[in-house]
Amino acid sequence: MPTNEAVIRELYLVAEATSLNADRFVSLFADDGYFLDMSSGQKWIGQEVREPVTGLISAYPDMHRELLSFYSTSDDVVVVELKLQGTHGGDLPLPGGILRATGRKFDVPCCDVWHLRDGKVKSFHCYNNLVGSLKS
Repeated sequence: MPTNEAVIRELYLVAEATSLNADRFVSLFADDGYFLDMSSGQKWIGQEVREPVTGLISAYPDMHRELLSFYSTSDDVVVVELKLQGTHGGDLPLPGGILRATGRKFDVPCCDVWHLRDGKVKSFHCYNNLVGSLKS
């Protein structure tokens, strides 16, 4: 079985704009695993975890994640410091309405906390301020 860090590295790879594979992304989550975007409070469970990944690529067609540091614990937790980078080239649906494409480039710090069980993601908490960085 791959290490927890290897699983998380693969998740980032299949979520990149240049190598998007939403089916593979979903397959690396437990059936009841979830993705929680801490900045918006939006949560996706099970098969829904594909939605934020495909939605981000739609709004940010050149989306890239620069992985800076990995911290793995003995209790199946992986914390990743990274930067979200790209251009806001498409509209982004949000709970409060649609954020229209701004054309702005972004380079936003981010911290992700992953909990795994038996080689699958049980929970993913993403701490970022990407949307806030794009508003005028």
